[in-house]
Formats: sequence, structure tokens, C-alpha cells
Amino acid sequence: MIYLSIIFFSSVILSTGLILSRKSFFKLAENTLGLLNTLLDSNEDELIKQKALIRGLTKLLSSLFKFILFIGLTVALAVLPTLAFISFDTSAFKDLDFRSVGFYAVLIIGSLVPFVIFSFQKPKGDYSEWSVLLHKIILNNYNISKYLFSVEKGLFRRKTRELKNDFWIISGLARSGTTALTTLLFRSDKFHSLSYANVPFLLTPNLWRLFYRPSNARLKERSHGDKVMIGHNTVEALEEFFFKAFLLDSFVKKDTLIAHDIDDDTYRNYLIYQNLLKPSRKPDSTYIAKNNNFLLRYQSIRKFNPDFKVFFLFRDPVNHAHSLLKQHQRFSKFQKEDPFTLEYMNWLGHHEFGLNLKSFKFPSSKITDDHPPESINYWLISWINYYSHILEIMHDENVFLIHYSDFLQTPEKLIASLSAITNLKINIDQIAPFKNTNHYSGEVDIGLQDQAQAIFNQLVARKVVV
Repeated sequence: MIYLSIIFFSSVILSTGLILSRKSFFKLAENTLGLLNTLLDSNEDELIKQKALIRGLTKLLSSLFKFILFIGLTVALAVLPTLAFISFDTSAFKDLDFRSVGFYAVLIIGSLVPFVIFSFQKPKGDYSEWSVLLHKIILNNYNISKYLFSVEKGLFRRKTRELKNDFWIISGLARSGTTALTTLLFRSDKFHSLSYANVPFLLTPNLWRLFYRPSNARLKERSHGDKVMIGHNTVEALEEFFFKAFLLDSFVKKDTLIAHDIDDDTYRNYLIYQNLLKPSRKPDSTYIAKNNNFLLRYQSIRKFNPDFKVFFLFRDPVNHAHSLLKQHQRFSKFQKEDPFTLEYMNWLGHHEFGLNLKSFKFPSSKITDDHPPESINYWLISWINYYSHILEIMHDENVFLIHYSDFLQTPEKLIASLSAITNLKINIDQIAPFKNTNHYSGEVDIGLQDQAQAIFNQLVARKVVV
């Protein structure tokens, strides 16, 4: 009886140790893929690459040593009770029971107990530890993602034979209705896009679809607290990862996102990417994406392509600034409580608010340093910078302005107007008006408010008529 109790205790120790070793295993996996990512880097200078490889190898060996040490200590602690029993018992080791039903029953039960106990621990966020690991090793390693993209291009070459220049971008400063409009347009079945089902293998949609086909049955409210329900197949602003990977974050600075150009190769891969996302059942569909960062590279892409269409949403500047301020406070709190939320938003290029806040920087941008992000005036300056730059590009015939209130109050008329000006028949049934009763009545810098109002009036004068 004592012997079986010791076997039970030893198996509990062994299973507990294996469970606790998962973090060192995760770090080993991260460092292994990080080293592979460096090896796949074909653009870096050889000397810099060699130094990066040495650093990566050092991290890998260190994590491997820690993992082996942890496993070794676990095995030693698990064996120790049995060894102690042998030393205090006259029975020889060869006489111990290793074959009876009781021995295996105790061994199995003892091994399962820790797993049952740990299963009651809920993850801090919406993702399990294994899901977090998968996100890290894919989204945190651009060269691996680009290599997989090249594999996908080769395997699905037939989907990229004819590249289509006419695609749609829904954009605007965050909190202007871009998500709702993109989701609504997607319902027409005239478009294809990225959805949460593509995460984390964002650059290999077809390969990932072979393994992962989630249903959209379960919906939940997104983190913004705005009653927008999302599911696995909900379209979302995910294409920014493509530009981050191909441009290697060259436009992402410490506190800002800067306007930049892309080269011909990146543009062609962008069109290929759009075609790879196109479902076989919708051969004539148009690519649509929500991307609030698109303005940063709009002029560069327009040089390659005069045909694509961009729809910028705008709303009353003070109320818009207040909405951004509230989301900044909300996400800053979330990201402190769950660091993975911060990592996730960094990977996807979402720097609109929160601890990873970065302002848009255009050649004519006003400096926001005089006002902290906790002030509505900071967000009003951000509004001025963003929408004054949009006014500078309004000479292009394929740039359209959409008033937020028009979208809220008369969505059916707005969709009909978009259908008419783009010559794309968009049929969406039963579009109910949206409601937003939030209104800011606090203090604001009068000079900034007047400047923003003047820009707002110019935007209204050029909006899509409904």
C-alpha cells in the first residue's frame, strides 16, 4: 500500500513538472523559429546577419539548456520517492511491482490528476497558451511568413494568372465607421477579404484553410465595447500585416507611423495576395479591405494603379476625438491586464490607441507633443493631421468621402450611391439605421476646434451625396 502511494505521488510530480515545463518549451520553440527566421533573411547585410545568427543561436542554446535542466529536475524529483522507499525497505529493486493492474491504475490516475487540476485554470485572455505560441512563431517572424507566402504562390499559381487592378479600400481614422461599412458591403457577396479565420497564417490563406475551417456560429462583442459582434469569419483590418512583413516595419517608428513608398515588387505581390484570398466560388468578386493605415502609402500605390477605389469615412471632429480618447483609455487598461493584447495589436499594425499608440506623420502634420494622449486636444490634432492630408489627395477621381452620419442614418441610400458611382451592383437587404447617441460637451481648445471644423466643412462639401 505504501509502495502504491509512492508511485501515485511520483506520477503526480512527473506530470506537474511536465505541465510547468511548458513555458520553457514555448520559449525554446520561439527561439528555434526565431533562428530559422534569421536564416531565411535574404535582404540583410551578411555581417549583420551573422551577428543576428550568433545572437539567435545563443538564445536557442540557452533555452534548450533551461528546458533540459527543468525536465531533468522533474524526472529526478519523480524518481526520488521510489529511491527513498528502496533505501528504507529490505526489498530488492527487482522485486518491486511494475506489472500489476494496481500499479498501472495508480500510475495513470496520478498522472491525470495534475492535468485535471490545471484544466480548471482559465486563460487570462481569449487565447489558449498553445494558440498564443502559434501566433508568436508566425506573426513575430516576417521571413517565415514571406517564405510560406512564396510557397503558397507556387502551389496556387492558377489563382494569380490574371491580376485585377480594381479593388476597394475602406479607410479613415479609427472610430469613423470603417468596420461597420466593410462588414455591410461584404454581405453583398460581391467582395472577398480577410477574416479572423485567416489568423495567424495571414499570408497563406489557402494552405491554412486546408487545416482550419471555423464556423461563424458563435459571435461575441469585440473589445471596443461598441456592440459590434464578431465571429471567426467576420472581415477585419488584417491586411496591414502584409505591408509590415514586406516592408519590414520600415514605416513604424518609435512614436509615429510615417508616410512611405512601396516598390514595384511589393505592389505586384499585393495584387497576388488579393487573388490568393479570392474563394473559388466567387471568381468575379472584388477584393475589399478595411485599412486605416492605407493613407500612409496611398500616393505610392496610386502611381502604380489609377483604378482602385478608396472610401474615407469622416465624422464630427470633436465627437470623433472624444471617441478615440475613450478607446485609448479602454485599450490601455486591457493591455496592462493582458500583455498578449498589446502584442497582437502590434503584429497587426493597430496603433490607433492604447499602450502602443503611434500617431500618423505626414509632411504637413502638426506636432502633438504639446498635448498628452490623455487630452482630447491630442486626438483633435491627430484628426486635423489625418483629414487635412486627405484633402490634399482629393483630386483623384477614385477617392470618395463618406459622412459618418449619412452612413448611420441612411445606410440603404448610401449603399445605393456607392453602387451608382462605382458601377458595381450592390444588393443588401434590410439595412437598419445605426444609432450613436454619444456627444461630447466638455472643454476643448477653441483654436484646434475651429481649424478642425474648417476641414470638416470641406469634407462635407466633397462627400458622396446620398
